[in-house]
Amino acid sequence: MQAQISTVGIAALIERASRLIHSIGYAEGLYPAQWTALRFFSEAPPSARTTAGLARFQGMSLGPVARTVRTLVEKGLLARAANPSSRRADLIAVTAAGQVLLKRDPRAAVAAAIETMPPEHREALASAMETLLHGLLAIQRFPEHDPAEPGESSLEADADAG
Repeated sequence: MQAQISTVGIAALIERASRLIHSIGYAEGLYPAQWTALRFFSEAPPSARTTAGLARFQGMSLGPVARTVRTLVEKGLLARAANPSSRRADLIAVTAAGQVLLKRDPRAAVAAAIETMPPEHREALASAMETLLHGLLAIQRFPEHDPAEPGESSLEADADAG
């Protein structure tokens, strides 16, 4: 009979994996958040390719996301274009240089590690991760506020620290 795996043990494994994935994300002169932005603007539906769209996708406030976008525009990896639907929100596109860089996306290393798993493990992992993400997003949207720290959840504090 197999010993039951503790939820704390599973959380520790997820934390360790996420830290390794995060460190892999420092590649090609970009930070993980910049890679996330490049991927988002490459993969999102065209109408969602705005700074606010990226902020919603990441569950972050607009300020840090706008800085990330500005940096990628300055690096020549993203470009702004007028949005016919909104004068306030430019549409963001990945430039040719950004597309070349995406071909060396460090996320491919994570995908390669997942590829080595048997199909039933990949399916179970995908299902479990989807459930976990939904649970974490629910916590982030409805945090229990600490009276000493009004307006900030522990998840937001962790995101700011990371």
